[in-house]
Amino acid sequence: MNKLIALLFGLSTLCVHAQDTTCVMVTPDGILHFDFDTSELLADEETEDKVTIRVEANEVLCLHLYDSKKRFRDVTISYDDGNLSHEVFSSKDNVLFTPHGFGAMTVEVSEARRRK
Repeated sequence: MNKLIALLFGLSTLCVHAQDTTCVMVTPDGILHFDFDTSELLADEETEDKVTIRVEANEVLCLHLYDSKKRFRDVTISYDDGNLSHEVFSSKDNVLFTPHGFGAMTVEVSEARRRK
């Protein structure tokens, strides 16, 4: 299952320019929203809790996990059709893309933690 999710994230990068792309960076103390084409900072939110991001059917999420130390974050994708996907990613500096063609979804990113 881990390889399947990684493959879906990888394949979705091929479709990024064909869709509306939402670019979000999650750091230890906040969330930064960027314009994917110009890299212009659109919004900066402070948070130390779980992050929830809504991705519509015509969008792709470019998710940049950026913690200053070697940490891990749980990423859970809840699809509108009821399917659920859960993975653990290194979050020191990691970029992920949501799968394309699966409809609208909600992406939840946990707080940074050390590996259990």
